[in-house]
Amino acid sequence: MATLSRFSTSTVFGSERLVPWLAAQGPLAYTPEEPPARDYFFQYSWILPGIFDPRINLREHRYFGSALKSSARFLFDFWGDIRRRNGAALPQYSQLGVFSDVEVKAPMAAYHHVRKLYGTAGSVLIQHGSYQWISHQDQPNIERGQVVLYRGIAESTAFRCLQFHPDELSPANREIWRKYLGVQADMLSDSVLSFNTIHDRVKRSETEGLRHGTWLGDAMATQAGLDIESAGFGNDLWRAAQQSYSLDPVIGARKLPRSATCG
Repeated sequence: MATLSRFSTSTVFGSERLVPWLAAQGPLAYTPEEPPARDYFFQYSWILPGIFDPRINLREHRYFGSALKSSARFLFDFWGDIRRRNGAALPQYSQLGVFSDVEVKAPMAAYHHVRKLYGTAGSVLIQHGSYQWISHQDQPNIERGQVVLYRGIAESTAFRCLQFHPDELSPANREIWRKYLGVQADMLSDSVLSFNTIHDRVKRSETEGLRHGTWLGDAMATQAGLDIESAGFGNDLWRAAQQSYSLDPVIGARKLPRSATCG
């Protein structure tokens, strides 16, 4: 059982909207336009204890979830620059999430930030306590809400992506689609749950101490009545959703022997 936060971590705004911040209301609803006054709210082991492995001492300092404060230096620089400008952030893109019986859209926000170590201009992407910086050179179209995704395809000669029109599904598959959307909406409706399901298939040194490698999403899907094990539409949906991509061309185009690029 995950330790509960003392603050609200619900990301639901209104009846069908989702914010990209840690919460829609309360102390964790801070944004680059209204930044927190203290670094206390970056101390995830205190404000988001539910994202950590139960063996972690929650009295430790885990800024932005990292065991080493130096690993999160660019985020302290990012928020520090914003504070010095009195909340005058440089937004590039922002989208509220949407959830209903017919669609789910994930929330996302992007802000301009120059990495001090390299003096390189780029974007900080924000979603429910997770951050990623990517250079403008590698992702030049973020302001238009567009990114290029990279994925390794091992020894395959082609990459196939599941595509369909929901209104053309059979009644049985439409019900599977409805359940799938419900699971995705549940994942995105709480920042702790969102954070944990994002990391549930990852198990790396960078995520040590987090609730990684839990396969929590699979458990949620099964509990919702989705058959993600047997051959069929439910399995196809889940496999497609769990494929991982990179925003960094170094990972997709140089590190892996074969890769696919999705615009």
